[in-house]
Amino acid sequence: MTPAPGRGRPPVFDQDAQAEFLRLLTDGTRVGEAADKLGVSRRTPTQLASRDRQFAQQLADAKARGREARFAPDRLKHGDVATYNNHKCRCPRCRSAATAARTKHRAETAQHDGPDRTAQVRPLPIPQPHTATTKFAVLADVS
Repeated sequence: MTPAPGRGRPPVFDQDAQAEFLRLLTDGTRVGEAADKLGVSRRTPTQLASRDRQFAQQLADAKARGREARFAPDRLKHGDVATYNNHKCRCPRCRSAATAARTKHRAETAQHDGPDRTAQVRPLPIPQPHTATTKFAVLADVS
């Protein structure tokens, strides 16, 4: 028996929303951000992909193209240490930024290697027992 038309909640992640979601992923938007833009849970596309093989393939392809788009050389922020470390960019700007950051870090570390600035250990006073019961409790804690 099929439900009467117009009953129940209308689908939020319909064909248009799915196409927009895949387009956003292809452009380099992350899954959570794309889901937020469409007003759906980030699990909704994953759940649909577990039920629909065609959408699962489209989702995998869109993720792969989006990953390539995010890491395209023209989209990287050159002259940043994160680009040098995370994206392995070795252009002159990224290398000089990484060298400057390393030099600064080493200078700060060398500055702290001077006099010993570690915390001094202070012995805690052992409480003196006032009654026989306290005496046994203190002896149990100390040993």
